[in-house]
Amino acid sequence: MEKIHKTLLKRLDKLEKAYTDYQNNPFDKETAHRIRTDSRKLRSMLNFLKNVMDGEEYQKLNGELKKLAMIYGPVREVDILTEWCAEIARRKPGLSNHYKALFNHLGKERRREMRRTFNRTNVQTAESAMETVETGIKNLTLDEKEDWDVYIKKRLIKKQEKLNDEYENADLDDFEKVHETRKRAKKVRFPAKYLGKLSSVRHKKIAKKAEKIQDEFGMITDARTNRRLLENYAEEAENGELRELFGKMAEEQKKLTAKD
Repeated sequence: MEKIHKTLLKRLDKLEKAYTDYQNNPFDKETAHRIRTDSRKLRSMLNFLKNVMDGEEYQKLNGELKKLAMIYGPVREVDILTEWCAEIARRKPGLSNHYKALFNHLGKERRREMRRTFNRTNVQTAESAMETVETGIKNLTLDEKEDWDVYIKKRLIKKQEKLNDEYENADLDDFEKVHETRKRAKKVRFPAKYLGKLSSVRHKKIAKKAEKIQDEFGMITDARTNRRLLENYAEEAENGELRELFGKMAEEQKKLTAKD
């Protein structure tokens, strides 16, 4: 158990560093991304251990980590969309003469979402979440196991088999199912990567396969989010030329998704 606790504390340190970095420089797109990623890693590891944790404590920590990630989620969504639009602008410069207006609009949206993360309610929610998670992880107790190697190995293999079954039978037109499978891939990948090394299981192979599924389905879910944002921006745009360009970009995303 001591090694498991040390592993969780190390991930907690990473999350706290990401949180501090965002407070210092929210303009750096990597900081919001790291908060979401590091909170997801901790959530995935706690999910893996929930059967040997107090149930209420698991729900509390998982809920606080989820709230933390949701605060910074919209910032990351705009960052992902901006990167994708930049790629289209490089590949298809003749698509429009109004790219500058589009990126100016996205920049304003990014700053708006960034300011939202610093409003009083979100600051209080984030600080409370960080305090709760820090206290919870540092004082976490797990049920005693005679052989943690066997427990980790057995649970990882079981989770991997369930993930593989979902992946093999996935309906790519069922967005909600794809989204759930992507989340399941994270719940396999991160425990395999960080807790699997404490066992004799072939954790690197499991983590690599889960990452492949996560990336593949992540392209689908990101594309869905991009299209939603682009269509919303098109509806809200007062400038007709900008509205048209957002519409074109939404169509480009739709074509890319269909091609994939």
